[in-house]
Amino acid sequence: MQISLSGKTAVVTGAASGVGLATVHQFVESGIEHLIAVDYTPELPGSLKNLLESSPDRVQFLRGDVKERSTHDKYAELAARKFGGVDVLVNNAGVSVVKPIHEHTEVEWDHVMDTNVKALYWSAKVILPMMMQRRSGVILNTGSISGHVGILKQGAYGPSKGALHQMTRQMAIEYAPYGIRVNAVALGTVDTPIVQWSAEQSGNPEAFLKMLRDNHPIGRIASAQEVACFYTYLASDFATFFTGSILSMDGGFIAH
Repeated sequence: MQISLSGKTAVVTGAASGVGLATVHQFVESGIEHLIAVDYTPELPGSLKNLLESSPDRVQFLRGDVKERSTHDKYAELAARKFGGVDVLVNNAGVSVVKPIHEHTEVEWDHVMDTNVKALYWSAKVILPMMMQRRSGVILNTGSISGHVGILKQGAYGPSKGALHQMTRQMAIEYAPYGIRVNAVALGTVDTPIVQWSAEQSGNPEAFLKMLRDNHPIGRIASAQEVACFYTYLASDFATFFTGSILSMDGGFIAH
């Protein structure tokens, strides 16, 4: 089966690292016609710089924070003006504060909720009208095992992902009559720069990574690339009967 995204335009948030960066590359390899990569990072990774230089007509970068309505307005305006709209939106940007709830400051709580939840509202405000007019579209939201089960020190993060999961279901029901599909992927631990940084900060990187592996019955953590491949399938025309689903990609974590 050859998965193609030919003829489609996509927006990917949190596009400068981890799952977002892998998804950008996989979408391009799968023939996406146009892609807008969104991230607030001040420094782009080399692989994304190379992609922007080699495919300037296909891939564009927008620097912005998804907590801000203006960021969503900018990528929506760019997509409408240059590409005629958006076929696929990947709401991937997310943040976490590793603390129990009572230790969060109000600023930390709002930062997590605004990035992980309110950003979906802003994206819906600007993207859904375009998709409704076209009577087609795909929205993919990056969820988490933390939205399914309680995990220590996931104070604001767990509730934010639970809200994301429910927003996914709500949007799927609301917009199915317009041919719009909305799904979330509830990820287990993925090997990203943040995970590696956390391992270093733990003081015993090997023990930290072993703990993460052992938490997943499959005996390992996911690669960003395999998540990106799944996102590519869900964005394609092979997945047209999926909507309103919270699809667990977690190595069996919530099964035990």
